[in-house]
Amino acid sequence: MKSLRSRLTSTFLWLIGLSVLITGIFVALLLRASYVDSLSDRMGKEGALLAATLNWEDVSPGQPSFRRQARLFGQTLGTRVTLIDKDGKVLGDSHKSPTEMKNLKRYEEVRRVLEGKEQGRWERVAANNRLYVFIPVDRGGERKGAVRISLDLEEINHSLRQVWVSLTVALLLAFGGAALFSSRLASRITRPIEEITQVAVDIARNKYHRRIPVYRRDEIGRLATAINRMAAGLRYQLETIRKSERRLTGVIETMESGLLMVDPKERVTLANQAIQRFFDLKPSQLLNKPLPERPVLHDLNTLIRRCRESGETVRDELHLYFPKERIIEANLTPIWGEKGGMGVVALLHDITPIRYLEKLRTEFVANVSHELKTPVTSLRGFTETLLDGAAEDPEMRQEFLEIIQNESLRLERLISDLLDLSKIESRKVRLDLEEITIHELVPPIVKTVEEQIRKRELSFELNLGNNFTVQVDKDRFSQVLVNLLSNAMAYTPAGGKIGLSAGEDEKCWWIRVVDTGIGIPEEDLPRIFERFYRVDKARSRESGGTGLGLAIVKHLVEAHQGTIHVESQVGKGTTFTLCFPH
Repeated sequence: MKSLRSRLTSTFLWLIGLSVLITGIFVALLLRASYVDSLSDRMGKEGALLAATLNWEDVSPGQPSFRRQARLFGQTLGTRVTLIDKDGKVLGDSHKSPTEMKNLKRYEEVRRVLEGKEQGRWERVAANNRLYVFIPVDRGGERKGAVRISLDLEEINHSLRQVWVSLTVALLLAFGGAALFSSRLASRITRPIEEITQVAVDIARNKYHRRIPVYRRDEIGRLATAINRMAAGLRYQLETIRKSERRLTGVIETMESGLLMVDPKERVTLANQAIQRFFDLKPSQLLNKPLPERPVLHDLNTLIRRCRESGETVRDELHLYFPKERIIEANLTPIWGEKGGMGVVALLHDITPIRYLEKLRTEFVANVSHELKTPVTSLRGFTETLLDGAAEDPEMRQEFLEIIQNESLRLERLISDLLDLSKIESRKVRLDLEEITIHELVPPIVKTVEEQIRKRELSFELNLGNNFTVQVDKDRFSQVLVNLLSNAMAYTPAGGKIGLSAGEDEKCWWIRVVDTGIGIPEEDLPRIFERFYRVDKARSRESGGTGLGLAIVKHLVEAHQGTIHVESQVGKGTTFTLCFPH
């Protein structure tokens, strides 16, 4: 397909060529006519001059003077001169003898001149490829004859050809100049249009950086300005849309809740990362495809169908067992498509932690009730026994009172730990942080439990290494270490070993408590920091533990911005490692 520039240039060339051709023909014809008119006028004047020099009073055929004059003028003018009397007879001719020529009055043009009444008017006739000029000769108001001057048109044409060659060359040069000018003019006209077209193509390809240079304030200039403004506006709007889309995509993809959109054809049009995580699916398995008929998606498919059939919001809970056990709260809302079909938007919330906390709260209430009930029942039972007469027996009274005292102390410890845990969890505990060296912090704490370690026939090893400064709340940190050491004592048989070490590295400083006790089964490790959770319930109660020690330890470590890590093997022992930032 030809470009606009080539079509415009060819149109200009056709118009210019046609104009040059018509102009050339018109000028050529006009020049020929003008040349013939000028030549005829000259021939007429020359004939009139010739007629004036002859004596037409004595006119007789074959008179030598007429023949000489005709021949003389013919040679001088380069034409054929014929002298004719009033009857049409030839008096003299520059080319032939008058006797050889017939009467010329038989020709219409000769008869008109000889019979004409207007004086001094000559006639021009072109015939037989010659130009004839007839000049009447009048004397005393009477027509005496005529002078005919003829010229071969080939001579005229020869003269005109030279003029036409010059004219043709000039017209071709003019055409060439006009063609060059038209090409440049077409280029000037189409260049802005080509630039506008290219910018429009770039806009269609989402490239908005190019602009059209505006050279003039004409129609094309105003169009270029309008397109530049449109491109700038589209670029701004597209950037705004992209920013909004990125923000929306970022919000959707980072949501903890799953978002799923199904169109009226039951194809998934939107599924964020949470959906893929909940059901262990890849994006290629979801987007623009029907929701897979998998067991893990069976309940969700059922809810989607129920929502589409009822056209109402559906709320329910899904219990997933793969890829991990989860409890999902599903909220499904119907949406109408553009063509009247009904799609569904599903918002899925992972409420597993909430249900887990509810379960922990229920278990906590049950455990607290049980833990409180046990010493209270013991106190009540032994008190009733004493009231029923056992107080009369000194040995039994002493034994029962010791049991009552131990149960009272246990009940006191339980209530104290519950109050401490409640304060810590409610963020009401204020830490009085102070800088202290590790050698000043740990040994006094160890001394408070050394006697109990010896009584249990356990060996203890303290390794603090290089001295360094830490920032802690001494009382709360003492509570942490005492709980860990007490826990190690409770679960380490006689003859076992307990170790405490401390050190620091580039990232943090740490304290490690190691024992060679019974260890913790791997399945119990994630739950040992729960309240009232015991690995060995009988041993824990025998040691007087409340089941809250490790929960208190974890909360106090986190209050110091630290972390706690546990490693354990059944029958080999347990290691608690506490790390705190510098």
